[in-house]
Amino acid sequence: MTLHLLALGPAALSLCCLAADRRARRAGDVVASVVMIVAMADAAVTGLIPVVCWAVVLLAAAMALAARARARRADAGGALPVHAATGMIVMAALMLAMAGDGGALVAPPHSHHAAPAPALVAAIAAAAYVAASVVLARRGRSMLDRAQYAGMAASVALMTLGVVA
Repeated sequence: MTLHLLALGPAALSLCCLAADRRARRAGDVVASVVMIVAMADAAVTGLIPVVCWAVVLLAAAMALAARARARRADAGGALPVHAATGMIVMAALMLAMAGDGGALVAPPHSHHAAPAPALVAAIAAAAYVAASVVLARRGRSMLDRAQYAGMAASVALMTLGVVA
């Protein structure tokens, strides 16, 4: 659980970078980041909402964000909306793998580690996302963009370590 809690720090940094960037097209990304952080915090600390429900919320939010980005394609929004939507999908996979039982509504009490197959799939997806995030961070137009991409890469990397460790 410690790595899951540590993953909240870089995610919060990313949220702060998005909030500090006053461009209007970032509003959906900010909402997506808030949803992701709330889901991560609940899954790591309180567990009030089943992980499978959070996964559904994250996937629905990712689809909404992607649809919004597509509708605003003429607005040179860059990679950020796609990156945020992909991050939500990867986070949903990590959360389901973290549940250790594929995301059952009630996890057995002995379920502290991810099952091998879901954890492997989530880890591969997360590794690809982290690599893409690093590339985007290096190409970022502003310091806020670079910090946002780097923060999400760090957050997903820590979550992945928590799932496979």
